[in-house]
Amino acid sequence: MSFLETALTTVVDAALGIWLGSIVFFSFVGAPTTFDVLGDDAGRVVNAIFPKYYSFGAALGVVAVAAALVVGVGPYGGGLLAALALVGVALDLYARQVLIPKMEAAGDDAFAQYHKQSVALNGVTMLAVAVGLVVSNV
Repeated sequence: MSFLETALTTVVDAALGIWLGSIVFFSFVGAPTTFDVLGDDAGRVVNAIFPKYYSFGAALGVVAVAAALVVGVGPYGGGLLAALALVGVALDLYARQVLIPKMEAAGDDAFAQYHKQSVALNGVTMLAVAVGLVVSNV
């Protein structure tokens, strides 16, 4: 493997690993702790984090897709890995551009409905990124 291939493979793994770590930390530590400490006021904090959180994930996903396709990481010349990362990117962009504005417009009345959607999107993204990380090392 050439230096460039090794470097790009490292970029893929780093992007996916950081993305997965951010999802796990925010979902299982950051958000729950914020709600435990702030109670009802936590929603404002979490809602302020969401746009950056989803943009950060999408950016990491784009980096992973580009590097995977250039170096051909994993099966199918990087195509499988790129597809998995693109699922995560699409879901993060949907949450950032569509779901967050809906949540903001609805206010507290529809929080439960949109929160369930957010959790589901986050779970599927986490799964796609985790599988992508495994595929990148096959």
